[in-house]
Amino acid sequence: MRYLIILIFINLFAHPLNLTKMEINSTNHTLFMRFAIFNIYKAFHKEEFNKSEVNDYILKHIKIDNCKIVPFKTIVKNEVVVDNYFNLKCNGLYKISFNLFFDFDKTQRGALNIDDKEVLSFSPSKTAYQIKKVNEFIMFLKEGIIHILEGIDHIFFITMLIVSILLRDYSLKFSLIEIIKIATAFTLSHSITLILSMLGILTPPEKLIEVLIAVTILFVAVNNFYRWINKEWLMAFFFGFIHGFGFANALREMNVENNFIQVVLGFNLGVEIGQVLIILTIVPLLFVLKSDKILKIISIIGGMIATLWIIDRVFSLGFMPF
Repeated sequence: MRYLIILIFINLFAHPLNLTKMEINSTNHTLFMRFAIFNIYKAFHKEEFNKSEVNDYILKHIKIDNCKIVPFKTIVKNEVVVDNYFNLKCNGLYKISFNLFFDFDKTQRGALNIDDKEVLSFSPSKTAYQIKKVNEFIMFLKEGIIHILEGIDHIFFITMLIVSILLRDYSLKFSLIEIIKIATAFTLSHSITLILSMLGILTPPEKLIEVLIAVTILFVAVNNFYRWINKEWLMAFFFGFIHGFGFANALREMNVENNFIQVVLGFNLGVEIGQVLIILTIVPLLFVLKSDKILKIISIIGGMIATLWIIDRVFSLGFMPF
């Protein structure tokens, strides 16, 4: 009787039992999906379920290469249809695979509307579409540049190290040599942990890494006053291991599975290019402003912001805007 009622309501909603309707808005980075609740009953072999079960089931049957699909909201309408909303963390649509409910019902179909411009039809005989051919190395090189330029905490870390060198009142030539040394040391260490993390060999908790990144900034900022460590390249190398895990966490969010070497190398090279751009911007500016008083004020500001980050990240307060 219950199934009969559901069937009547589905007809009223004009939504076929065997059709999953999907819409992607690439501007808002969202995915909407609607299907008949009857299919979930059949898939789970039960009539009681929670929304997280539904999302887990969906995510096993839809994949967008180099995108992370994040559940946002699930609504069951009149026990007839299920509306699901997802956020997409990616910068483009490349290959889309879909096979929801195909394993138990060969009449199932999926209709995906992309930005009201392109409609893709999925069936058991057609479960994937290549939307756009891309050079993944170039794509992730750009991602690496964007990530570090948008990574305010990484910029603060590099800035604190540069300030540390300039506080020593070296000549311009010697200062540049020391800055090159910290950039090289930072690159070597974060590259190691980026690769180890992406290979699944070392994967510390993301929250712990975010806290430790803030701690590295605070340590260097305070060290600019007390000089516990006199070799900036050594701090860059040691703390670079921690930042490497941060880069890996960002890369992992993009759901990287194919062409692993191209992706990691491209992303890492992008990070280095971004790092060079940061140094080329910060060093001339700090040389113009160069005075112990100003450099120490910058260190104090960096230490204060790092402290706020630590509090915010430890307790998941979310009050920091960046």
